Amino acid sequence: MAITIRDTEPRKRSIASLVGGVVIAFGCFVLWLLVAGQLTQWPPSLPLVASGLLVALAIGFWIRLADL
Repeated sequence: MAITIRDTEPRKRSIASLVGGVVIAFGCFVLWLLVAGQLTQWPPSLPLVASGLLVALAIGFWIRLADL
């Protein structure tokens, strides 16, 4: 059985954590593309770009949640 406390206010979400998550996700995606371009021929293939996008979104989402 879960225990909940009803007299507390929900935590406020900071805009800084949202901006930080977006900036980190964008930076990860750019770095992914640069590394993929060096390891393969330029431009990288579509599956490689899609996997980079998924990794960048996951890292950005993690930063957003960890910064709350």
